[in-house]
Amino acid sequence: DPRGPNFDLFLINIDGTGGEQVTFYDGFDGFPMFSPDGRKLVFASNRNQAKTGDTNVFMADWRP
Repeated sequence: DPRGPNFDLFLINIDGTGGEQVTFYDGFDGFPMFSPDGRKLVFASNRNQAKTGDTNVFMADWRP
């Protein structure tokens, strides 16, 4: 792909079942982490980049 690779975030059960896509972006979303209390999802992304190659950190409320 000339635009670069497409990485999205998915949740799966520990046994590999129940895959669910969490992010939908035609670029890079990666390095996800949950807050210790499980209420926030933090990840890196190049969405909203000021210039090519910029990576930003995003935080989202999470309610499983």
